[in-house]
Amino acid sequence: MSADPDPIYYFPYKQMTWGIGTVVLRTDVTPLQVESAVRAALADLDPLVPMYGIRTGDERAAVAIAIPRFLMTLMASFASIALVLTAVGLYGVLSYTVSRRRREIGVRIALGAGRRAVVGLVMREAMVLVVAGIALGALLASLTARLLERVLFGVRPGDPRVLVAGCVVLVIAGVVAAYLPASRAASVDPMQALRTE
Repeated sequence: MSADPDPIYYFPYKQMTWGIGTVVLRTDVTPLQVESAVRAALADLDPLVPMYGIRTGDERAAVAIAIPRFLMTLMASFASIALVLTAVGLYGVLSYTVSRRRREIGVRIALGAGRRAVVGLVMREAMVLVVAGIALGALLASLTARLLERVLFGVRPGDPRVLVAGCVVLVIAGVVAAYLPASRAASVDPMQALRTE
């Protein structure tokens, strides 16, 4: 967490009459196995002190980071939805472009362009869109990095590894979204494409 932790003060139990004390134990067994022994030891010290809220360190840590974990899960789900929408949008734009250029692609195939050349043409167009989107996204990410500092744990907002990983995921999504229109463009029958307006 980016905020500094609150200071902790330790007082002897007899001096701290205004608060609730906490006993922290490190054991080799589960806390429930030593609960009765701890209750007996605490009762020997002061029989009026109740003992409750027995939890493991992992459970306490999970409670402490529950809200940030929820925020990260929420942001990850929004990012996943955005990635799916990006891939679907790219697929839609490329499918529309290929359908509009069907005649041109038919002429190219009739003049001897191979399947590989047609797929390469459509994939190049897709990569121009993907690279433009990644460049714009990287710019916006660098501008909004300060807003994310409060909810990131163990990662700096401008961490190059995270940015590169995000860009790679977007490029892969772009390639996958572009492949179907590209393969459809490569299978255009030149005679049928030339006959249609």
